[in-house]
Amino acid sequence: MDNIMNKIVEKISAQDIIKANSQAEAKEAERIKLEAEQYRLQLQELKANSEEYKKYLEEMRNDAKEYKAQLEGMRQDTKEYRQKLEESDTKIHDVGVQVYRNVQAIVEKGQQKDKEEFKELANKLEAIQVAVETKNNALMPLTIITMILVIADIVINVLRVLGIL
Repeated sequence: MDNIMNKIVEKISAQDIIKANSQAEAKEAERIKLEAEQYRLQLQELKANSEEYKKYLEEMRNDAKEYKAQLEGMRQDTKEYRQKLEESDTKIHDVGVQVYRNVQAIVEKGQQKDKEEFKELANKLEAIQVAVETKNNALMPLTIITMILVIADIVINVLRVLGIL
């Protein structure tokens, strides 16, 4: 075994070892350099993506602010519409009450007028009834007198026909 080692040592000199070490170190340095370049490229890509995401995030924030402002505007509009609706309901109610009172007043006036007309008619009927009753009472003596005169005339005419008169 020593023999084999000696042969290997003879074949491989210190310079060869240094050269092999240098080559190995150069390869390792090249591999590290390539790896570092890959990391640098990945880092640049991450930075670019980060910038892009920041832009998207900013746009989303702006959109959120706009939506929030629109929502607040809609809330204000809703409040205003509710107030207007309440005012409208109040006005409609007030107009309804006013119309009801006007109709009620007209109906009451019509009823009062009808009552007065009925009173007048009742008074007229009563007056007519009184007049008829009074006339009937006044007619009775007139009728009796007329009948007496008619009977007297008939008697006179009969007596004339008979020649007595």
